[in-house]
Amino acid sequence: MKHPSGPVKLRDYQKACLEAILIRYKAGIRRQLVCLPTGTGKTVIFSQFPAFFNMKKRMLVLAHREELLHQAKEKILHANPALQVDIEQSFRQAGGASDVVVASVQTLGRKKSTRLSRLNPEDFYLVVVDEAHHAAAPSYRRILEHFGVFKRDTPRLLVGFTATPKRGDSIGLNSVFEEITFSRSLSEMVLSGYLAPLAAFRVETDVDLSGVRTQHGDFMPSQLSRAVNVRERNDLVVKLYKDHLKGRRTLCFCVDVDHTEALAREFNRNGIPAAAVTGQTPPERRAAALADFKAGVREVLTNCMVLTEGYDESSVSGILLARPTKSALLYTQMIGRGTRLHPGKENVVIIDMVDITRQHRLVNLATLFGLPPRFNLAGRTATEAVQAIRWIEENRPWVRTDSAYSFDDLRYHCRRIDLFSLQTPVDIGKISNFVWMHMGSDRFRLALADGEHLGVYPNILGKWEVTRHRKDSDVLITVKQDKKSAVLAADKYVSRQCRDSIPLVSRHFAWRNQPATQKQKELLLSRGLKIPAGLTKGQASHVINMLLAGAPGLKTGRAEGMERMGP
Repeated sequence: MKHPSGPVKLRDYQKACLEAILIRYKAGIRRQLVCLPTGTGKTVIFSQFPAFFNMKKRMLVLAHREELLHQAKEKILHANPALQVDIEQSFRQAGGASDVVVASVQTLGRKKSTRLSRLNPEDFYLVVVDEAHHAAAPSYRRILEHFGVFKRDTPRLLVGFTATPKRGDSIGLNSVFEEITFSRSLSEMVLSGYLAPLAAFRVETDVDLSGVRTQHGDFMPSQLSRAVNVRERNDLVVKLYKDHLKGRRTLCFCVDVDHTEALAREFNRNGIPAAAVTGQTPPERRAAALADFKAGVREVLTNCMVLTEGYDESSVSGILLARPTKSALLYTQMIGRGTRLHPGKENVVIIDMVDITRQHRLVNLATLFGLPPRFNLAGRTATEAVQAIRWIEENRPWVRTDSAYSFDDLRYHCRRIDLFSLQTPVDIGKISNFVWMHMGSDRFRLALADGEHLGVYPNILGKWEVTRHRKDSDVLITVKQDKKSAVLAADKYVSRQCRDSIPLVSRHFAWRNQPATQKQKELLLSRGLKIPAGLTKGQASHVINMLLAGAPGLKTGRAEGMERMGP
């Protein structure tokens, strides 16, 4: 086979991803997962595989939607014009001479299918799973087992790509993939300028979802539709578009066909050109609606479960979430339709409709970015909030940001010391003698000398990472199966590698529980902090250690990073 690479200019992180896959493959990791947000070119990366790996055998790409099959074929051919790339789906069969087979999971993975037997595993070197958050499903497992990717010492490489590394039914991907080889978060890609910033408005409604039942990790569509597809709420959806999204090419995500069509009618009744797209829409009507939307003839597309994957219209700059969800996977897919860059597009504005619920926890933009669930961005971008919280974590690490609901709340919390946040969580205290602090969202931090700290937190495969954070670098120390093992490993690391920090981090030194000194209090007051009654030497020492290791602005009593958060 000849494998000339096409005229594709890779971004730095795409090159780094390819290198990371190769390095881990050489280290014996044969089942790898890559996590990159929608719009960052996952297909571009695996289209480079034939040339990058100088493949002598064939490559298989698995996808579950027709749009994804065609996108994969197009990108692979663009990068490798001399290769034969065939689609295996329904009546279409890949030829025996094809270099790359782009296959439908529904075709290959259904029970008692004879299509798999035509593909000899020994002919294939590399298996790619697009939208890999589906990979734990039985249909995928049947295909992957046929190709022997789970066998020990297999030379075959499996690489999954996903923007949403959590399944909606809470089944972990660690049953399929061994390791997250490469990942970049949505906020990282936005901050790096590769994706459009996400601004949002949180809008609370009077609709009560408490009685809506859950199925497979999310609301039952039939019951949810009856709750939200009501005249008053649909009127509010249109009003929100007029107030915040007018002039923006907008996708409105709905619950079911009835809800989709009802909202399209409501938009049109109010003079806003809209079209409804559902699984029942005839192909020619659907194509016409998408073309009209692209051309600006239609300002709004209402849809249900058809534009969440495989739809890439970069001009979309408004996302109206008329469908509440408990699924981070579905939420990420919906907002991902607006994150691609486009000429003249400053940001994408998301309308988060939050209905009343006493029994369910809804996913919104705040929770997706690791912000408190009720955090209201009030039209500002999530990355602004993330930057503010990162500044707080580095310079005010005793602050519990998970109780803040606005930028004003963050500023307020930064000016006071919460003694409760300076206490080691009970479950951690049972296994560790050190002063670990809970940072919210199952993240724990142990301050070391010289402003360094250890972090313990879960990754997206459900494993727990221990990292050492310095001012200019982060180092992964180890990965453990559970929180207890990770904390114990971190403690052992401190005992062996950071002995100078033990007097600072041990809970059982008598001085820690003595009242804070006057000198400590004066130093904290000089930084604009309110001193709570009962502050101990240990707690004050911890806060001072972090302050002195913080940004230069702290030395003047003004936190420059937080000042930028102001209105």
